[in-house]
Amino acid sequence: MKKIISVSLIFLLTGLFSGCAWWSKNEHELTPQEMYNNAINLINKKKYEEASEAFRKFKEEFPLSHYTPLAELRIADALFLGKNYAEAIIQYEDFKKLHPLHSEIPYAIYQIGMSHFKQMHSLDRDQSETEKAIEQFRYLIENFPQSSHTEEAKKRIRTCQQQLAEHEFYVGHFYYRTKKYTAALGRFDSILQKFPQSGLEGKIKPLAEKCRTEIAKEEEKRKESQEKKGPKKEKAPLR
Repeated sequence: MKKIISVSLIFLLTGLFSGCAWWSKNEHELTPQEMYNNAINLINKKKYEEASEAFRKFKEEFPLSHYTPLAELRIADALFLGKNYAEAIIQYEDFKKLHPLHSEIPYAIYQIGMSHFKQMHSLDRDQSETEKAIEQFRYLIENFPQSSHTEEAKKRIRTCQQQLAEHEFYVGHFYYRTKKYTAALGRFDSILQKFPQSGLEGKIKPLAEKCRTEIAKEEEKRKESQEKKGPKKEKAPLR
């Protein structure tokens, strides 16, 4: 009887362990495509941090898979969607360096532009992110004119240029209000020259005319002041 129980117990334990091994094998030995798709599903569920970690794990387990470059790109996407724009830029740039001939290079460039675009400040603050966004979008348009992202990049440039024009107008109007007419006029003329399609011409023209009038008055006062003082007397040479 004891022998029968022992044999039964051995078979039971063997079955359990083999079952665990089978489960472990099926759980951990996912194909590259399955593991990649699982990580994509995390992005679709807006679990961006988890998705980023899943793609990093994919890179470790399948460094030579043809999905690996895409996994690197998706890490950047997860960071972008999670609003970690500065980190996303670094990841997109790394992708460009590692895979300069990859078909997704135009997309990576567009996303770098969008990462700067998403970090643009309000009109009263520094506009360096706006300028960096324009730089990336222009590079995409000039180097990959047939890309599916090119038309969208053109739209983004127009938005950025409008932002820059309105920033210049904000600064120019500040100079105008503080009676720094020469500085104000310089800003207004710059807008008309650089951003003729900004739609600000109607606001700028009367202000620019006022600036010119005030500058002329200041110049006239300066001349009158000099005339009242008379010519400078030359000092007699020392002997």
